[in-house]
Amino acid sequence: MPFITISVDPKHYQLSFDDILNGITKSFFKEQQENQEMGNTRTAYREFTPQALLDNYDFEKMLNVLKAFNQKHQHLINTENKSTLYRSFSIPKSSGGLRRIDAPNDELKFALRELKHIFETVFHGLHHTSAFAYIKGRSTIDAIKRHQANNSRWFLKLDFSNFFGSTTIDFVMHQLAMIFPFSEVIKQEGGKEAFIQALSLAFLNGGLPQGTPFSPAITNLMMIPIDHAIAKAMREHTPHIRYTRYADDLLLSSDLSFKWTEVQEKVVDILRRAQAPFSIKIEKTRYGSSAGRNWNLGVMLNKDNQITIGNQKKRIFKAMLFALHNDYSKGKFWSLSDIQEFQGLMSYYLMVERDNIQKIIESYEEKYKVKVSHIVKTTMSNPSRQAA
Repeated sequence: MPFITISVDPKHYQLSFDDILNGITKSFFKEQQENQEMGNTRTAYREFTPQALLDNYDFEKMLNVLKAFNQKHQHLINTENKSTLYRSFSIPKSSGGLRRIDAPNDELKFALRELKHIFETVFHGLHHTSAFAYIKGRSTIDAIKRHQANNSRWFLKLDFSNFFGSTTIDFVMHQLAMIFPFSEVIKQEGGKEAFIQALSLAFLNGGLPQGTPFSPAITNLMMIPIDHAIAKAMREHTPHIRYTRYADDLLLSSDLSFKWTEVQEKVVDILRRAQAPFSIKIEKTRYGSSAGRNWNLGVMLNKDNQITIGNQKKRIFKAMLFALHNDYSKGKFWSLSDIQEFQGLMSYYLMVERDNIQKIIESYEEKYKVKVSHIVKTTMSNPSRQAA
């Protein structure tokens, strides 16, 4: 009774799920890898796994790869006090307060990267198409574009409480037992034990630490059945509701107003039936329309159905441009860290609303008769000339 997820090219999206599986050829997995770069997937629940799919996997070989990993890193697995393998610190949250980060030492980090690679390439572990965080080729903007394409006007924002910290090995194993091909490997003799051993490296104090290369990947994988259930329930809802998830942030929207309390309760019920160890943080629930301050994932989808960084950020960006040009005209150079921060911010703003940001940049370039790109390049290529 597995959930089967495959990568799909958008131009083939109209094919039925079974048509795709029944048409498996030797080039299937190559096409999967190419399509995976796009981030688009389709998930289906089946009582029985199609034989055409089973015939293309060597489950014993997959298990042996996992066992070899365990043997290679047995000394780490046997470390009684896993906290000795981490460096812990806190960083400020954008919403206030502090977020604890547990960064693994170099040896453990290498092992967890290897485990991530095994899950993604040997087991072909994917994500539900509603997931957008920690996925190559996807960003917060791509998540918001899903709602923009739906012409959504009403938005329900939900947050999971302690998403990483409350996730346990038992829950991950429960989820993997329903997700192909992990489900088939777990059935093999010694399969369950091998997974538990390998996963023990990824957990600290009973939960998933934030700060490892493996934690984000395993959350997207374990959420496939839950994302699938929520997306299905929202498609069947009247009015239709669009669903996306970015890590622990859930966004549900529609072009028509809806009874958000009923939708929230539906999500809570799905989590309850999935025996999820995390829940909705009710006090952070927000519902409103695009006519108001509709901020989600750091950007606004406004009443004109346009994605924007907002007027306040534009004013700050203009001030930064003025300071950059003014300092440069006086022979003053920003420090490398400051110019890198500016360059990253500018690239992000251009990604969100290119035309408007480009006009702002061009107005300052016309005033000062020098390209911003030239200032950035000059500063970064001449460290000796940078201000402290």
